[in-house]
Amino acid sequence: MAFTEELSAFFDTADFAVEATYRAGGTGPLVTKSVIFDRAYLETLGISGSEPVALGIATDFATADASDTLAIGGTTYRISTVEPQDDGGTVLIRLST
Repeated sequence: MAFTEELSAFFDTADFAVEATYRAGGTGPLVTKSVIFDRAYLETLGISGSEPVALGIATDFATADASDTLAIGGTTYRISTVEPQDDGGTVLIRLST
């Protein structure tokens, strides 16, 4: 029997998550998804900046690719990579502006 995780509590916008507007291909219909967004400051070898990432439920982003966009907090990001996580239920979405 396959193990299925109930992730809705983690992606509740009243707690951890924020609403994001997803657009396939950058021109498809707007779809609202819940993601956990982070724009952490990084510094490596004297180069600093931030790397925005969003953690989402895998089934919400099953067909996501680099031509898609995700708008969060008034900023539209282009998805650069979608990386499955070890739990099988979530994906890490690396974003660029």
